[in-house]
Amino acid sequence: MIALKKLFVFGLMVCLSLSALAEDGIFILSKTKTLDNGGVATSEIYLTANKMLVKNSGSDNSSIIFDGKTEIFTFIDNKKKEYYQFDKPTLLQLKEQIKMMAKMMQQFAANMPAEQKAKFDQILNPKTGDMMTYQENGKNDKIGAWKTVGYDGLNDGDKMLQMNIASYRTLGVTESQFGVMKQMMNYFKENLQEVVALLPTGGSFSQLNFDEKSPILKDGIPVKTIAYKDGKAANENIVESLTKKDISADQFKVPAGYKQQQINMQSMGR
Repeated sequence: MIALKKLFVFGLMVCLSLSALAEDGIFILSKTKTLDNGGVATSEIYLTANKMLVKNSGSDNSSIIFDGKTEIFTFIDNKKKEYYQFDKPTLLQLKEQIKMMAKMMQQFAANMPAEQKAKFDQILNPKTGDMMTYQENGKNDKIGAWKTVGYDGLNDGDKMLQMNIASYRTLGVTESQFGVMKQMMNYFKENLQEVVALLPTGGSFSQLNFDEKSPILKDGIPVKTIAYKDGKAANENIVESLTKKDISADQFKVPAGYKQQQINMQSMGR
């Protein structure tokens, strides 16, 4: 009997310790199709009360981790098995250094290729999406099992986005469960826009860049998004599943063996 009691207590302790290593969260799986070549990439989003992880497959093959409590941002390059990590004070200092160096190097812009000029412009004039306007388009399609409201995102009259947004209620979640995602978006806008130009696959951060007028995260989240370029549909993202689940704390760790890197300021001139 004593042995059984000890076994029960041991089992209870194991269960409690395991539960402490996991948090209630939300898992979102989506796929993005590049329409000109049919290429497909997968995106996985893990959300808990204070942490967010985004894993991107395909040519991007990168991850981002955001800790809302510590305000530490981590970018992971899975191709090179490297990662970059920033806290808020470091970002603020780095942002000013990058802007200062970009201004100095702009003096030689006349002799630089267009791609390099565009990088400097992104650093000195980060796009905040403030020129984008949004309007309902009446295409309130059913995406998967979800009823949606259709929106167009316009920039100076040109269509840039077409979105179908499902409300939190329709998705069976609450707005508060996306609090860390909202915090991440604000963190990006305030601290990261100049820095990401020097990170590998920096263009993949465009989905984090939207303004106060956007219906995203206000009314719900987009379960289908079509991005347009030069008047043509360029890629299409569709959410395949959204589930509530326990998420292990290990999900938010940098994979073992990855090497930490620092922003290379000299790469601005290349």
